[in-house]
Amino acid sequence: MKNIKIILSMLVLMTLGLGACNDELAQPPVIIPEGGIGTGAWDNPMTVYQVGLGSVNNAFESCWVKGYIVGYVNIDVANVLKDETAVFTTPATVKTNILLAATADEKDWTKCIPVQLPSGPVRNALNVADHADNMGKEVCILGSTGSKYCSAYGLRSASAYKWGDKGDESIDNKKPETPVVTGQTIYSALDASDSSLDPEWTIENVPLATGLNYVWSWKDYNGQYYLNASAYAQNKANAALAYCYSPVISLDGFATAAFSFEHAAKFQTTIKELCKAVVRAEGATEWTDLEIPTWPGTTSWAFVNSGEIDLSAYVGKKVQIGFKYESSDAGADTWEIKNVKVTGTK
Repeated sequence: MKNIKIILSMLVLMTLGLGACNDELAQPPVIIPEGGIGTGAWDNPMTVYQVGLGSVNNAFESCWVKGYIVGYVNIDVANVLKDETAVFTTPATVKTNILLAATADEKDWTKCIPVQLPSGPVRNALNVADHADNMGKEVCILGSTGSKYCSAYGLRSASAYKWGDKGDESIDNKKPETPVVTGQTIYSALDASDSSLDPEWTIENVPLATGLNYVWSWKDYNGQYYLNASAYAQNKANAALAYCYSPVISLDGFATAAFSFEHAAKFQTTIKELCKAVVRAEGATEWTDLEIPTWPGTTSWAFVNSGEIDLSAYVGKKVQIGFKYESSDAGADTWEIKNVKVTGTK
């Protein structure tokens, strides 16, 4: 709500003229943009005006934004929203984006925002190359605000939509509450600042589908590093089973112990059913699956804390912890993991 509060405060201050008494120095009247100011909730979506300013609401993983479909950015000319690329007529040639505006008849590109349409059902339904009759329709779209697309503040990674001026109540776009991790730190690894995978961690591939060379890898996004797992390759989901696990960790002298980490998984099919945190005592060959208390949402790649995973059954012992990635032909989701921590009390 921080950004929205700032906007409201500025509007109030400008309306009051900052207490000025001199008419010549007073601020002109403030006109609140058409549609008002929204929070990004399904029943109070953000406006095109807000998104165009780069507004965000940190209470949500992604925000609902309302507007009218008025055109698209012709990325075949340039991947930049400008006068030469903003197209307000059909037939259209581009399916990967649309332009939203506050009114259905808008033709000024500076009053529009670009909306990224990733491959999938949202693109299939909203693009104006396949659906010229979408032009002028009001729609509410769920996506990420606060960053630029086609060199302009807009809506990225559109993941859901609903025709009209309200979003879909059944989709929970609020950020999960971060669980409190307690106790002293016994072990930590996979830090987001590490430029390479900890050499003491082991990757073990069990069966991999033909043509699949690996599942686990260490990746970088804008200087933030994480452990990545996926068995989606050759444009399809592949069956796989692979582990990535720690060196031996001593829980000797501790009365309680717990394991936590941060993870993200935007597109989820079988991940909650098949993928697990795992543990085994030193010398054991079989892994024990551990249920993960908190899973990330499905509307963005935002990392969330897993919550504490109880290791009290292993106190006084030496253990290894890790992650099991399993997939099938029905689903091979991407799982991102970082900031692993084992804590305990004595």
